[in-house]
Amino acid sequence: MDTVFGLVIYEIKGTFDGGTLELEGDSEQAVPGVETGRITAKAILTPQGNLRGQWQSSLGTAGTFELFPHDLPPADQGKQVGVPIPEQLHTARQSVGAVRLYTEDVHELSEVIRKDFAVGRLVVTYKSAGIENTRYLEDFEKEATNLGELQYLKLSIQEPEAHGINKLAVIELDSQGRNDVIVQGIYESWVVGKAETLARQLRRYEKSLVTNTKKYGLGLNQIIVIAMLVLFPEVEPLWRRGVFAVVVVGLLLALVWAHWRFLPTVVVYMSPRKPGALARAWPGILSWVIAATASLAAALAFYLLTQQPPP
Repeated sequence: MDTVFGLVIYEIKGTFDGGTLELEGDSEQAVPGVETGRITAKAILTPQGNLRGQWQSSLGTAGTFELFPHDLPPADQGKQVGVPIPEQLHTARQSVGAVRLYTEDVHELSEVIRKDFAVGRLVVTYKSAGIENTRYLEDFEKEATNLGELQYLKLSIQEPEAHGINKLAVIELDSQGRNDVIVQGIYESWVVGKAETLARQLRRYEKSLVTNTKKYGLGLNQIIVIAMLVLFPEVEPLWRRGVFAVVVVGLLLALVWAHWRFLPTVVVYMSPRKPGALARAWPGILSWVIAATASLAAALAFYLLTQQPPP
């Protein structure tokens, strides 16, 4: 049963030797116009009494599957031999810097996050015209070229892992917040490894200038502070020195606010055409313009406060 192609019924034959199941067969019923192929599958019997394996078709498609008893009473489902009930969930969170993504980058991210998930469907959440929308990946990709520029994007996927507990992976990118990777599951090694894999993939699209600006502040911020300390003795009397300090601190606060407001942490271009060089460079240019304006304002304040009144 597929949400796009409908129901396909296969007639299969196979063998089972007590430990390994092998199946093959062809479709005998399908929606008109849907192409189907011959399938083969192989699975092994697990200590829990389930059959776990892989399938492939003559069309080139393939995947994993698991067959398990459906007649177990609820009280017995958590008592399968050999599988201890997990005592805790492990969660790993990693943050990355400012990123710039294009349509093909989002597709690559979706492929990476879907690995290790056999049945879960990837869900995409994005903001368009101030409204938050949630779609399955397949539906999102159909309308992606009409979305233009996005500054919020969330990819999430989850599926049952064991004893009804879900494992999940989330990538959340927010232009006015943080860019985070969150992975949760009952197996610590998988959780840590999956989070590191997703974070490493995101860092391929990281922009160092905006990242460092958000994290440390632009270099000119520190220059302004140092210049203020050096020039402090030149400002007399004491009340002018106080005014100069208030002006410089106010400029620094305004500089931090302007970078937070006008330099997004993430930009996702869903247009089929990449923006031009100027559009891609504008965050860096804007950063330097804002910093240079603050520096000139600080210099002007110093000049005005050090001018002696006429006798």
